[in-house]
Amino acid sequence: MKKVLWVLAFTMVSLVAKDAVDTKNYVDSIQSKQMEAKTLHKLIKDDVEDLYIVDIREPDQVGHGEIFHLNLVTITRGYLEFKIEKEIPNKNARIVIYCCTGKRGTLAAKTLNDMGYTNVSSLKGGIRQWVADGYPLDTTYGEMFLK
Repeated sequence: MKKVLWVLAFTMVSLVAKDAVDTKNYVDSIQSKQMEAKTLHKLIKDDVEDLYIVDIREPDQVGHGEIFHLNLVTITRGYLEFKIEKEIPNKNARIVIYCCTGKRGTLAAKTLNDMGYTNVSSLKGGIRQWVADGYPLDTTYGEMFLK
């Protein structure tokens, strides 16, 4: 009887696993525009008009520091679809989305494209790459460079 139960359980797990989505490959396959940290830093320094930076990290992550910009919008990934149109009504605005590593940012950029936003990029490598490339974070203690 135990052997039959094990075979049945193995068969059910195999069927479920067969239809499971390979998340890493799915995220990697999304064809959203990615922006290098160097490019974003130049856009910020050049004070490009109608540029919005959207931080989709969770509140405890945001507390570690953020990329400073006057048009910084903070919306967690879970509320993006509900709040973005109120925060950025112009669907032609230049939007750069970032998270910690770039994965959620890629998904969020795809979502905004699907919602009709026409000029959306995600920050390649997220805020971790921003810091690794030597760019500053705005923190409660002021601007900080982390090396």
